[in-house]
Amino acid sequence: MRRPSVNRLRRIAPRALLRAWILGPRRGVALALAGIAAGLIAAGVVVFHPAARRSTAVPGGYVALVNQQGVLMSDFISQTSTEMEEPFERTTPAQRRKVLHEMIDKELLVQRAEVLDLPETTTEVRTIMAEAVNAQAAAPVLAQTPTDAQLRGYYEAHKSRYSTEGTMTVRNLVLHVGGYRNADQTTAQADADAVEAVYQLRSGASLSYVMEHFGFVDADPAYDTQQLDFAAQIHLGNKLYAIAQTLSTGQISDPIDDSDGVHVLVMQQHSPPVAADFPTSRIQVYTDYRQQEAVLAQQRNLQYLRRQAQILLAPGQAE
Repeated sequence: MRRPSVNRLRRIAPRALLRAWILGPRRGVALALAGIAAGLIAAGVVVFHPAARRSTAVPGGYVALVNQQGVLMSDFISQTSTEMEEPFERTTPAQRRKVLHEMIDKELLVQRAEVLDLPETTTEVRTIMAEAVNAQAAAPVLAQTPTDAQLRGYYEAHKSRYSTEGTMTVRNLVLHVGGYRNADQTTAQADADAVEAVYQLRSGASLSYVMEHFGFVDADPAYDTQQLDFAAQIHLGNKLYAIAQTLSTGQISDPIDDSDGVHVLVMQQHSPPVAADFPTSRIQVYTDYRQQEAVLAQQRNLQYLRRQAQILLAPGQAE
């Protein structure tokens, strides 16, 4: 009897993982690992024992055999319930036949993928396998329910994430310097005019009068309405937005020199973000905390794998 090569044995574990991931994504990571173990055990049997006789009947616990590869009854029940959105006992024979047909088709495709060596050669398959290992690494921490103390500690450390969106309505006035229409306007002159304009605005002069008298134009007429803070930051730019954040409703900024001229910001309405308290944010905090713990577990797993691995880089390459 021909025995499989070492390279063939090394492929058994990833293929078992691929099979568990594709055929039963809802089984959980434990079954993916069980698939790996089963693959390794099967390899040992093949190497050290004569080949088993081919089954002519479906053994207990299975709903079908496809080229001697079993389709679990538990997976069939689970997939039928999920697809039909009904308890298995309430599904019809026609519905069950449809699901079983689909599962057999998938098994045939997986077996063909193994023949084509897709786990070794196809990027998409390797990505699925990597995601499965990441899920396995995160499973233990995700199985634990975080305490209120842990969630509250996470909330306190990331409180800025849990707040309402701020809004502002701001007029961005500018005295352009240089260019075809402002060839004679210098930055010094524009600064002097802007200082006087700010003084008059703060003294009660109307916005329209100041704009006409000093030659200001609206830099962003399309954004004169109320905007969420993130949208205001986009159209103002980081420099002007940082100053706008410091203004309360009704306040006028000092003149601001920028690349296109001298700006004056008139804050017509400003509602800063309001932090949400822990009880209000608890559901989102719970989700974010678990996501963070999963990422940390995956990083620890990769650090361990790197410590155990021999990694050689080609000349001139770096990571």
